Amino acid sequence: MKQEIELQKYIVCSAYKIFVYRIANIGIFWEWRKNIFAHPQNKSKTYHVSLVQSIQSMRILHLAIENFAGIPIRLVKEERRLGHDSRLITLLSPMQNYEEDIALRLPALNAPFVPLLRNIIRLGHTPNIINKRHEGTVKYWKPANALDAALFRLRDWYWQPSIHAALQQIGGLNSFDLIFADGGHDFTRFPQLLAETPVPIVSMYYGSDMRTRGIITGVQEKARATFTFEHDHTLLFPEAQFLFYPYEAPVYAPSRSYLPPQEGETLRIGHAPTNRAAKGTDLILSALESLRDEFPIEIILIEKLPHPQAMAAKARCHAFIDSIGEIGYGVNSIESLLMGIPTAVEIMPDFALFLQEQCAGEAHPFFNIRRANLREDIRAMLLARQNWSGVGEYGASWAARHHSLQGVVARYMQSVLAVI
Repeated sequence: MKQEIELQKYIVCSAYKIFVYRIANIGIFWEWRKNIFAHPQNKSKTYHVSLVQSIQSMRILHLAIENFAGIPIRLVKEERRLGHDSRLITLLSPMQNYEEDIALRLPALNAPFVPLLRNIIRLGHTPNIINKRHEGTVKYWKPANALDAALFRLRDWYWQPSIHAALQQIGGLNSFDLIFADGGHDFTRFPQLLAETPVPIVSMYYGSDMRTRGIITGVQEKARATFTFEHDHTLLFPEAQFLFYPYEAPVYAPSRSYLPPQEGETLRIGHAPTNRAAKGTDLILSALESLRDEFPIEIILIEKLPHPQAMAAKARCHAFIDSIGEIGYGVNSIESLLMGIPTAVEIMPDFALFLQEQCAGEAHPFFNIRRANLREDIRAMLLARQNWSGVGEYGASWAARHHSLQGVVARYMQSVLAVI
């Protein structure tokens, strides 16, 4: 017991010294603060929208932890097209080179020493992002222990000057008519600004936060509506309204049309893991390797590339394998579908039925590959290559109908206007 207490004291002291050292480096800190805005043209206090505005034109703020798959900025740009004065503040540095609005690029959370420090403090209990549903009811986030809480509070305090500077640049939080909170997250882990503002709040869950981290109390309770792009979130939190991922091809998207493999041609099969464990990458690659004796296969592994290069590599593929697991498909699949590329992913039976209901009885376009029968399911897809052109064509039209950016924004704005 005495040794555990001494270890905790040592960890607290070490954490405190590291943070004090980083904060004390004022010169570097203020130099970094000069670059808080990703695009200088966005420093004006308001975004100038078209003179022709709808009666329901609003000033809208999207707060996102990061610009996940470029979705938050797409939503903002579509709202602007509709005449709303919409802004996006992202807290962390982007993982890929997506367009930003106000990117704070806040330090500390992504610093190399922090994950290790968190694992020590939480005794290795940091949740991993895996392609598996959370069992039971929705969980609520709380610090693992007093040390974990202290780490978050230190980080929250460290972020305050940059957050307030950004808000001052755009007229203050209360100058907005509506706030979208990514994952029900405030500007800081312990809710302060959003928890206290009178501005109506809407929660929007983009990724795995609800199943891995859980709901953060303080903001979610104030939400007038909750939206999610993940089917399993609706099982955990039934009041969350499902939305299809909104997609709009970037300007650098390849323009070439899908060309099916010719007789005797090597089959180029793509896979693009952002998180290998979550995608089931090792199992997918192993299954493909085991089929090389029967099929001429070239594996196109698209990993750690800037998005334009990743899309160019994907466009070369004859077929694309997204992931295996319980969560379903994501942006990777939407991209390949819209390129007309036959796409394989694991779709759970209840999700298949759910999709059919959401699509007014229309069947989904995916080759269903199951973890338990992975090699044979991929083999069946390869044997059906004479149908790939038709499958790809159907997939492209299906994705265009249901993942339209305009349709998704219109759907959630209609729901929001009914509750604010």
